[in-house]
Amino acid sequence: MLYRRALTREMGLTTGAVLTVLIAIALVILFIRLLGDVARGELANQAVFAFLGFSLLYFLPVLMTIALFAGVLLPLSRMWRDSEMVIWLNAGLSLTQWMRPVLTFAVPFSLVILLLTLVLNPWAQAKKSEYRQDLRSRSESSLIAPGLFAESSIGQRVYYVESLNPLTGIVRNVFMQSRIDGQLGLVVAREGNHTQLPDGSRYLVFKDGRRYEGIPGQLDYRIVQFERYWMRLDPVAAGDKVTGIRQTPPGELIGDASPAARAELLWRLGVPLSALILAVMAIPLSFVNTRARRSYGLVIALLLYFVYNNLLSLAQAWVAQGRLNPWVGMLSPHLLMLLAVAALFYVRARQYGARRKRP
Repeated sequence: MLYRRALTREMGLTTGAVLTVLIAIALVILFIRLLGDVARGELANQAVFAFLGFSLLYFLPVLMTIALFAGVLLPLSRMWRDSEMVIWLNAGLSLTQWMRPVLTFAVPFSLVILLLTLVLNPWAQAKKSEYRQDLRSRSESSLIAPGLFAESSIGQRVYYVESLNPLTGIVRNVFMQSRIDGQLGLVVAREGNHTQLPDGSRYLVFKDGRRYEGIPGQLDYRIVQFERYWMRLDPVAAGDKVTGIRQTPPGELIGDASPAARAELLWRLGVPLSALILAVMAIPLSFVNTRARRSYGLVIALLLYFVYNNLLSLAQAWVAQGRLNPWVGMLSPHLLMLLAVAALFYVRARQYGARRKRP
């Protein structure tokens, strides 16, 4: 029917626009946070975009839930303000009949969220963990970035380079401070590069520079001028592979009866289900008093979303701590919100019915 096609088209455009804005905001925030990790030497600069993608994929289900909620709420609110909803209701449509086009749009969207939370996110988190372990096992030279001070993983060396040629790997105007056996040393060189010998050992080779050795506060420094200065880099052991509950595949997670696994399963299934319930809740929340030309539906919708999200987080935490039965924790937040949805439909139906009976 006409109203279904018009509503579906408007919901699709609004949801896409809101999701694009949310992703842009999330990318900026995550990028700034990762740049801070690079500046502190906790992350290699070449890993920024990979970690950015992993982090965005982790937050994408929540962003999609918000976008779906807003994508249903805003078009229906616009229809109330423009009196389109009044015309449709006077033509014989009830408020509950709008559930069909909303669910037709929301169910595929929720299935995509389910795919993300149940399958893609655990895979992405596992790949992120493997990548982090691989970065930790690399030599200190992978942390060196032009224009930034970088500290080695064991805290014995601090590097600074002015520029880096990505094709040759040669750095210009190098500064390095090292502390070996309690002896402080400073190296200043015109250029340097990373070299790996056939036996697998790795070195930083400095060219045309000086090394200063001594104790801070004393004047008996030793100055050594060199043409080439070789410094061995020992790779950091990556250790055993770290796997957390977030990286667990869905098959293993379902078969695991531990509280942590049940809590993680609660969250993975709860997010797409909450998206579906919020989409239906947006129908009565979109009501606008056309005479007053204002509505508190958006404020109430925002509060209800935060309450719903906090209920899911609280239930997950209590199930993980063993304080709540997994089935109770999995069903209670959604049942409470379904009761709220039924109450909102009842209130809006009575409210509109009373307005129609007025002379």
